[in-house]
Amino acid sequence: MLWLSLTDVVEEDRLPFEGDSTMAMRGRDPQAGSDLSSSSRSYQDEDNTRSGAKSTLRSTARPFPRSKPRARLKLHRPAARYIFQAPLVFLTFLFLALLPVVIGQDTSSTSTLGTSTSTSTSSKTTGSSTSASAISTSTSTPTLNLATLPTTLSLPLLNTTAPLLQLSFPSTASLFLTFSICSLSSNNSILPTILISTGGSDSTTFNLGLKSISDPSSGGVSRYGSGYNRRSGRSGSTWSVSWDKGFGNWTWAGQEDVEVDILIGLGLATDGVTMSPLDVTGGVTIQLGASTRSPVNTLSPSMPLLGDTLSTQALIFSPLLYSSPQSQPSYPNYTLPSPQMVFPPFSSPQTTINSSLSTNLTLVVIPTTSSPTNDGLDNSLCAVMRAQNSTGQVASEDNMIFETSEMRWTSVGGEEGFRKYWVVGGLVPEGNYTAWVRDNTGVLSQPIWFTTKEESFPCQLVLPTALCPSVAYAAPLPVNSTDVTSPGGATISNTSPIQSLPDDLTNLITSNLEAFSTSLLTQACGRDLYSHVSSCFDCFASYRDWLCRIVIPQCGPTNTSTSSSPTTTTSSETYPSPSTIHRSPSDPRNPGLQAPEYEYEELLPCLSTCNEVDRTCPVNMGFRCPRRGVNAARSYAFVGSNNKFGNGGGGSQGWKGGDRWGRRWCNG
Repeated sequence: MLWLSLTDVVEEDRLPFEGDSTMAMRGRDPQAGSDLSSSSRSYQDEDNTRSGAKSTLRSTARPFPRSKPRARLKLHRPAARYIFQAPLVFLTFLFLALLPVVIGQDTSSTSTLGTSTSTSTSSKTTGSSTSASAISTSTSTPTLNLATLPTTLSLPLLNTTAPLLQLSFPSTASLFLTFSICSLSSNNSILPTILISTGGSDSTTFNLGLKSISDPSSGGVSRYGSGYNRRSGRSGSTWSVSWDKGFGNWTWAGQEDVEVDILIGLGLATDGVTMSPLDVTGGVTIQLGASTRSPVNTLSPSMPLLGDTLSTQALIFSPLLYSSPQSQPSYPNYTLPSPQMVFPPFSSPQTTINSSLSTNLTLVVIPTTSSPTNDGLDNSLCAVMRAQNSTGQVASEDNMIFETSEMRWTSVGGEEGFRKYWVVGGLVPEGNYTAWVRDNTGVLSQPIWFTTKEESFPCQLVLPTALCPSVAYAAPLPVNSTDVTSPGGATISNTSPIQSLPDDLTNLITSNLEAFSTSLLTQACGRDLYSHVSSCFDCFASYRDWLCRIVIPQCGPTNTSTSSSPTTTTSSETYPSPSTIHRSPSDPRNPGLQAPEYEYEELLPCLSTCNEVDRTCPVNMGFRCPRRGVNAARSYAFVGSNNKFGNGGGGSQGWKGGDRWGRRWCNG
């Protein structure tokens, strides 16, 4: 600006010594140039009409009356002023020229002493390459060198003062990593970012890029979580780990050794540089599992199965570990199982349904109010174990009423095979709980939820038997008054689960099964003349399941309605309400059997259990189910009134009888 001002002044000083025409052009208003020209022409027209002398004088006169240029004289009078201004202008220019050099020296010093966050910001602002930014960040970020594998360790806390952590592994051809979030900050929606690079120390970059792709081979959960891990292109060397409710994993199985580096950041963007401001208290703790052979502390896709609950007890089954369907007989030596089934012995290995869980299982039960599921950490083993330790271990030996010592064959949940199961006591009436199963290798199942019954709930838990392997719920049977004590001698419960059925029920079920088997074997069993889709064996198994649920009713939650008819209709968008009917000693379900001495609410059998027998058995056996809209509602639970397409409680026909949240609307 000083140079421009000086030029303007010098140019203005030159104007008074130029010709009049130049002066007129300099004084002309750019916006009114045409007016000035017309005025000049009007004066000249007047001059042409006058006499010679006057015309000569007029022609030499100025077109405008001009005042004395005082401002211009003022500019001329202090001539020495510009002599002093010139050195000042020169010094100003010199100062401005040297200023960037001075600032550059200060910036360099600040960058050297700055934190990793300021270094990253400086790198991004100055337009440095991504690789340079990543290396600059790693040099100022705490780094852990993990040379010994396998290992499981809790990483240092990530918080606002220490938001970054870098891990380095030795060169390897295979690496299995698992991550579990043990705790979150005050804002549980902020999850740590995990970036993994195999570029090596010379070309390490944690920039995922803008064109990342899904990489199923590296890990992640497609069905339940946020999807598979992301990779920076098909042959990229950078990955981001996808979280699935507190769990993440990454696998490398290449053909050559690579150096693996990990950058973990709270508020870190996927470019490996940008840091978001954090306004949180507390911090995030992550547990790392690393191995070169197989994953450690992994997640199983299966979940436990709830049998039923009392006011202070719960029957819980492990996931199906080994599938072992009964073998189908063949013609001509076609025989059906005896009423008292002979279970196959457990021997490993067998056909595996869930290979990630071992047979050495432990049940974990936590009050839902203290559950890590409230923070979205359903699948984090370390978060689950922390919550268990803080709540007193509900499923400890001091509260365990019953536990199978080995895997047992059952047909609960519509699946035949080996499971382990527990009966936990010491629960709170009408309490909400969350349950997991874990094994001795650190594999964790998916969680389930359940609610205990009201304190006045009168029924007893029945365990699977050789006669009815699918019955595992609360039933209106006589109390088994056998005390259960803890290893320390303290009384856990004054009652025990029923492990053998009363004689009258056993005799009734046995005689019916024998008679049905005799009639069924008169059919064309084992031949195509019977059916192309089912067999006599399928018919007999369906009949056993239906008979046991009819003879041994299931107790449901208390129904406050005074109506004797259950609610059997509901919208298709909501889970059905329990279909119950009130029973009393004077109005039992089976009048021919000894009625219980108390009143209870019966959870009606799913209509699908009856339809299954009708579908798999020969027509000439004469087995028929009641029809919807006629009399089915008196004995069965269903949804809808269409006899062909309505929901009868079977998984293939709509809602199952129960779900993972502990809701149960029919017995089936």
